[in-house]
Amino acid sequence: MGKTAIIVDDSKLSRMHVRAMVLRSKPDWTVVEAANGDELFRTLQDTPVDVAIIDYNMPGDNGVDTAAKLRGSHPNVHIAIITANAQDAVVSGIRAVGAAFMPKPLEEEQVVRFLNSTALPPRRATQAAPE
Repeated sequence: MGKTAIIVDDSKLSRMHVRAMVLRSKPDWTVVEAANGDELFRTLQDTPVDVAIIDYNMPGDNGVDTAAKLRGSHPNVHIAIITANAQDAVVSGIRAVGAAFMPKPLEEEQVVRFLNSTALPPRRATQAAPE
């Protein structure tokens, strides 16, 4: 049975790119999109998701803040955050909320590896999520 993934990114082109990667690897999955964290949570009211792939740089809450809120309200969702910012503070923040780090430029192999990992139990936060 296929899962449902949501791609959260303010760039429609980036969402289309990630969507294509997901569907090439998991053609039986459903993919929905959101342009930011607020839209993610509105979508979750009607559409339960198993997987969230979130861009770090978005208007409003960044990807880590959005992931922290998502982890708090939906602890069983598998979360990955995409960013070109590989500074230790950013990566440790991603790990702290129990999300996978996927560096930009995004490679399909990374996406496939993350999608395959969603057959395992979700990652857990390693410390208190940032406010």
